[in-house]
Amino acid sequence: MMAKQAQTTPEMPRSIGGARQGVKIGVVLAFVLVISVGILFLAGRAVSNKHAEGVENQEKRLNLLAHGRAEVFEAWLSELSRQGDRLIKSDLFRLYGAEVDNVEGDLRAIFGVAGAEGLAEGQGSELAAQLPMMQNMLREFSTYSGFLNGRILTRSGDAYIATDGYLPPMSEVQLAQAREAVASKLPRFSPLRKTAQGLEMDIYVPMFPPDVEDGGGEAIGALMMTRQVTGKITELLSNSALSAKGERTRLMQKAEGGFREVTPWTSEGFTDVNARLELDAQGDLPFGPRESLSDRDQQVYSLGVRVEGPQWWVVQESDYDAAMVPIDNFTRTVYIVAGLGILTALLIAGLAWWVLAGVQSQRIAQEFQALAAQIDDQKRFIDSINANIDEFITLKDAAGRYTYVNDAFAQAVGRSKVELIGMDAAAVFGFDTAKRLSSVDENVCAEQRKMTINEPVFLRSQRHQFQISKSPYCDQNGACQGIVEVYRDITEFVAVQEKNKRLIRRAMEALGSTIEAADPYLGGHTKLLAGLSVEVARVMALPEMDISEIETAANLSQIGKMFVPNEILTKPGRLTDEEMAVMEGHVEHAYRILKDIDIAEGVLMAIYQMNERDDGTGYPKKLKRDDIFLSARILSALNVFCAMIRPRAYRGAKEPQQALEILAAESAKFDQAVVKALAEVVRTPAGERLVTAKA
Repeated sequence: MMAKQAQTTPEMPRSIGGARQGVKIGVVLAFVLVISVGILFLAGRAVSNKHAEGVENQEKRLNLLAHGRAEVFEAWLSELSRQGDRLIKSDLFRLYGAEVDNVEGDLRAIFGVAGAEGLAEGQGSELAAQLPMMQNMLREFSTYSGFLNGRILTRSGDAYIATDGYLPPMSEVQLAQAREAVASKLPRFSPLRKTAQGLEMDIYVPMFPPDVEDGGGEAIGALMMTRQVTGKITELLSNSALSAKGERTRLMQKAEGGFREVTPWTSEGFTDVNARLELDAQGDLPFGPRESLSDRDQQVYSLGVRVEGPQWWVVQESDYDAAMVPIDNFTRTVYIVAGLGILTALLIAGLAWWVLAGVQSQRIAQEFQALAAQIDDQKRFIDSINANIDEFITLKDAAGRYTYVNDAFAQAVGRSKVELIGMDAAAVFGFDTAKRLSSVDENVCAEQRKMTINEPVFLRSQRHQFQISKSPYCDQNGACQGIVEVYRDITEFVAVQEKNKRLIRRAMEALGSTIEAADPYLGGHTKLLAGLSVEVARVMALPEMDISEIETAANLSQIGKMFVPNEILTKPGRLTDEEMAVMEGHVEHAYRILKDIDIAEGVLMAIYQMNERDDGTGYPKKLKRDDIFLSARILSALNVFCAMIRPRAYRGAKEPQQALEILAAESAKFDQAVVKALAEVVRTPAGERLVTAKA
């Protein structure tokens, strides 16, 4: 027993040691398990949040695009109704329509049919005598405005004026829409229909009797216009520069038993909608994943907005797979990082195990050395990425000293990365440039949000334009430790923008010269007006955008005179009332030409109102001061000033001071703040050069 006891006694410490080792292993494994579960939980939560954020962003984007396109469609439809409004608001059509509306009985006498009943003696012959003229006016309006045909209808939908001698009878749907327009006193639009010429639609605009404001009384009839819209619908549905890959805009129309997609590029013009759609209480198609309108096998995110007027819906679609790409990439990245995190936890647990197990310090040092090598490899990997990025990347501490710069930044400023560490922006770029570059640093740190600035910087004697994004660099407690900067060189982009502006300005000047060629006494007027307008706007401290609009308006201000007869433009004496009315029509000509061009609203209104006067004696609308744009008041005073200091056939040129005194005396007509600024400009060297060069 002693021998046996002696043999088993040494086994006891090993059993105790093994138990202790088992406890240590259990602690390490529990640590790894907890860390792994925590990492996977955070990764799953990040992926879930990213997915929700991605879907929310997709909804916002589609909502913005759909509402934007719907507004474009509504603006187009409104413009179509306004075109008809301009015809039937004329007193001639209103009077004729009112006389027809007063007829009781049939209207056959209007068309020269004998034996018509319900007409007063001579009433039918009078209406019949006027009918050819009214038909010609309607035909000219339809041709000029691009409509296929037009009809003037009574309250009940009977046509008594048409563009052609005979038009096909109106369908019950068309009659119902015409009557609805009369009853509601609002424009109505028919559904699109396919014809041999393409897609067509009807526009119904209510007509009111003379001296009655629109909507103020009962309508006496309606104007029906038919338009071929294939090209316009195709244009409005085409993808814009803002459309991302996989995004499409579709137009959907209500049909019997469901919906049909408008496809003007197909031979049928329409495609049946196979997707199951449910509209919300507002009549819109809510955002969500569903089948594509015309392909049930294709999954998309879609959102539809109803277009006011016809039964149309603008549906914005985005391919589901394309929308999920960023989220899938993020998910893959997160789980790769999570795997690296778990691997790191395993490495740390392994190191802890060796420490707890009493591994020799040399072995521990070797493990740490291997871990340091791995970290160094990761650092070199990150540095190699930064070294191949064209943008400049820097990290500054709270005092503004560089703690990290990438190769691109070091190469651009002509210094080594080691030399740049510890330097500040003033030492690299100079005091003035550094002050501009650091103008928002304090706000970035205080508000802890990203900010972007655009600044010019000279590098090696060459001027560069940079877009600089600044983001706060915070510690684990949220305290800002420094700023991360990313410099993007946008020099070429800015240069292209400036070149485009110069080309536009030259085109405007060339157009002004072409306009002035029609009037020998108008030569140089536009250039003088544009130059003085810019200087006056600067004296009045207007924003650069407003100054640019005023200069453009000045260059285009005389465009309407191209349509005024030359004998009126160059008449040496005073114009008669009739001639003056023709001359004043240049404003409407200018508006008609420019309204369909992609031109700023401020430019168009400045040209349209520049002949108005503060006291309401101007034209074309006799507006008063509070209703006149400031840009138009500037052009109003300066246009008169430029005309007075230039000679005319019936008078000589006035001196600038004399012209200023006349404008100052007409305080009821002209904005005296503008006159005062003009007087200040005339006394400057730039103003003197402009006035002196007028001849």
